[in-house]
Amino acid sequence: MHHFSAFHAPFRWTVCVVLLGVLGARVQAQPQAPQQQMVASNFNEEFLGIGGDQPRADLSLFSFGNRVLAGNYMVDVSLNERGVGQAAIRFVDQGDRSDATPCLARRMLDDWGVNVAVFPALANSADDACVDLTKAIPDASFNYDGGKQRLSVSIPQAALKRSARGAVGPEKWDKGITAGMLDYQLSFGRSSGGDTRAFSAPQSAFDGHPFADPEQATRRSTMFAGVRAGFNYGDWRFRHFSTYNRGTEGRGRWEAINTYAQRDIASIHGQLLIGDGSTPGNFFDSVPFRGVQLASDDTMLPDSQQGYAPTIRGVAQTNARVTVRQNGYVVYSTFVAPGAFVIDDLYPTASNGDLEVSITEADGRQTKYIQAFSAVPTLLREGTWRYSATVGKYRRGYGVFTNGTRLLMSEPTFIQATLARGLGREFTLYGGLTAANMYQSLLAGVGKNLRDFGAVSADLSTAYTTAPSGLDGGKRYSGQSVRFLYAKSFLDSGTDFRVAGYRYSTSGYRTFQEAVQMQDLQPFDTFNSRRNELRFELSQRLGDKGAVFASARQQTYWGTDAKDRVVQMGYSGSYKQFGYSVFYNQTRALNRPPVRQLMVMLSIPLGSTGANAQYTATRDNNGSLSQQVGVYGSAFDDNRLSYSVTATDTNQGGGGSGSGSASYLSQIGRFDIGHSQSRGIGQSNFGVAGGALFHAGGITLSQPLGETIGLVQAPKAQGVGLEAQPGVATDGAGQAVIPNLTPYRRNRLALRTADLGDTMEVKNAVTEVVPTRGAVVIAKFETSVGYRLLMTLTDRRGGMLPLGSKIENETGQEVGVVGPESQAFVTGAGASGNLTVRWGQGPADQCVVPYSLADEKNPPPIRELKGQCAAAAPHPIPTKEAQ
Repeated sequence: MHHFSAFHAPFRWTVCVVLLGVLGARVQAQPQAPQQQMVASNFNEEFLGIGGDQPRADLSLFSFGNRVLAGNYMVDVSLNERGVGQAAIRFVDQGDRSDATPCLARRMLDDWGVNVAVFPALANSADDACVDLTKAIPDASFNYDGGKQRLSVSIPQAALKRSARGAVGPEKWDKGITAGMLDYQLSFGRSSGGDTRAFSAPQSAFDGHPFADPEQATRRSTMFAGVRAGFNYGDWRFRHFSTYNRGTEGRGRWEAINTYAQRDIASIHGQLLIGDGSTPGNFFDSVPFRGVQLASDDTMLPDSQQGYAPTIRGVAQTNARVTVRQNGYVVYSTFVAPGAFVIDDLYPTASNGDLEVSITEADGRQTKYIQAFSAVPTLLREGTWRYSATVGKYRRGYGVFTNGTRLLMSEPTFIQATLARGLGREFTLYGGLTAANMYQSLLAGVGKNLRDFGAVSADLSTAYTTAPSGLDGGKRYSGQSVRFLYAKSFLDSGTDFRVAGYRYSTSGYRTFQEAVQMQDLQPFDTFNSRRNELRFELSQRLGDKGAVFASARQQTYWGTDAKDRVVQMGYSGSYKQFGYSVFYNQTRALNRPPVRQLMVMLSIPLGSTGANAQYTATRDNNGSLSQQVGVYGSAFDDNRLSYSVTATDTNQGGGGSGSGSASYLSQIGRFDIGHSQSRGIGQSNFGVAGGALFHAGGITLSQPLGETIGLVQAPKAQGVGLEAQPGVATDGAGQAVIPNLTPYRRNRLALRTADLGDTMEVKNAVTEVVPTRGAVVIAKFETSVGYRLLMTLTDRRGGMLPLGSKIENETGQEVGVVGPESQAFVTGAGASGNLTVRWGQGPADQCVVPYSLADEKNPPPIRELKGQCAAAAPHPIPTKEAQ
């Protein structure tokens, strides 16, 4: 007996491990062969009683592994190894002690893309009636992983609806909730040093007052503010965007960029816009207007049928201010660190329209160039349409101001319509017209998919322009313009021609924008219309040796030899841990000397710090050579803090300089700060950007909202982050804003479960939303607050409860299992309540354990307490419902 007692306790732990192995076995919901089921039931239950005196529960429930019980479950569904989202599925008991099977209904299969109309067993069944999938569709099957709560459905490709890659059906689009929003950006810069304004009067409140010290007079400040406000109601989106811009001269001006109401029309894959907007630029040049527009929205199409967005590249010598204008309006302004920069997050104010980029250095030097922004050749699938119809008044972005008052400029009323149709043999025909009292234009073109050779399009437009009465006596000009476009991606070789195009225009041809500009010419002014235009963008992957890219645009004019030209080329690669790149930039504008820059960069990571050391050398055509050493990096587990510190030496402009900048993404916004200092000149900049969402649940502050927004609702879950969303976390109400969702696409949102804490549980840590453009959609996460308990349970006589007994809460949800020594680990428990322990199938095989937790100032993560059965349960607890 003494020998038996020596191994009595260790043996019980061995039995516990065996029991957990039995309870944790993975089960699949596919029907199993009887022979397989018999093998699973051959476990000898008497083995659990060797060497112990604890009674045993009825383990027949687990005789086939970790049973899937009947009830409703929220599961992840995949169709042919492709995720289709989450669904609440009812599992039905089979009555033979095997796993409950999922009830797959006709409506559910139809939503997943199954062509239910061609299978009689599905077509004739009710929408919510369970169907036998394996009998209804030949070679179809399903598999349920209870541990991961994942349902995998396999359907032959021939039984699925035909859809393009990336397509999401309109029935899954979510128009969102009624909400208001405010999105803002504020950047402020201050320069000091130099003597250009040493004796100037104060220009603004930021320049101080007349009694300030003499140094104050040499300081200059700039400011940019952008505000987007709006609200959603049903399918309608109401928006207003305005900016405030103040330069070093101290004069500031508010500008209304656009105000409009917009809604999508899913039946025709289009958008209705009333107010300020821009015409599409895939056929005619994009122009701003105020009026009404109905146009197709390419983002409603599958991924495989869409175009591309513009990317701006450049080189800054100091902590420079980059300003981007489109159609004459300032649409983007920010400060960048010294070196090469890339801007790829422009807010889409217009579908097309060339971008004017201005780089203003800390010492006042300025570089300007035009970034081409145009569409690739328009190719449509057979039988599809692309269209636009606009009626409105032309809006002038540029204006002449006198004493702060804007002079009246020509803004004629016009109509414009375009139409494209996909034909057989991969041809596309397209055309359009523009008409105003002083301008008429017609366009016709054709596109062709050449498959291995890419895609091409060619179009011819003719225009008639009437000059104002004071210019050439109202002379009428007529001319033609021909354009060729080409695009191709060579996947095997890694070559990508994003867009290559050529346009030739006769001397009498005017675009609508040029015709409007002519109306404001004075009698002795000259006008040079466009003649030739060449543009392309190319990228090439070189395997493990890096990648090269090139882009160029050149524009010539009638009556002058001057040219507009932008050429950018770059190469980047790596060798072991070293990275290197070469960047060349050349810009030339009318009546301005050309600017050429060559930059070489080397970088190396600094261990595991998340930072990189970088050396950059830049030389321009004026003989200036700049060398820079810097450290760039990020901090925190989600990289929400980024920073840079640089030191620069140049052979011109006063020698060395230094700079530092940092950007932090917080729960309520983004904060930017930077400073650069050279001999005699200093510049500091500060920026903040964020948003506020007004909804039925209150006000939620956030990072910049963007266009399409997700509102996370996780009740009582405070300070919980979201995956792939740096700095985003739930507030005190358990709410958070996810900015910049992709419209008409599945957006996966996942909570960081590590942030939930000791008393918080979440039933669905991942969800998907499919918003429409501009929508505010709800992403709900079911959470519950509960304690973790380690309980020692006894029956009414003080004896141990049966090993393997189930423990359920008041709602019938299983929260634990009785283990060796009558101990149980319980999760999701309240501060007090009643737990039901069941060890059999009958009403007498159960009892109720009341408990209450004492108030503790600093409670441990797991509470330990004892519990004793008070009485038997009055009636059987219903089968659990798992959400």
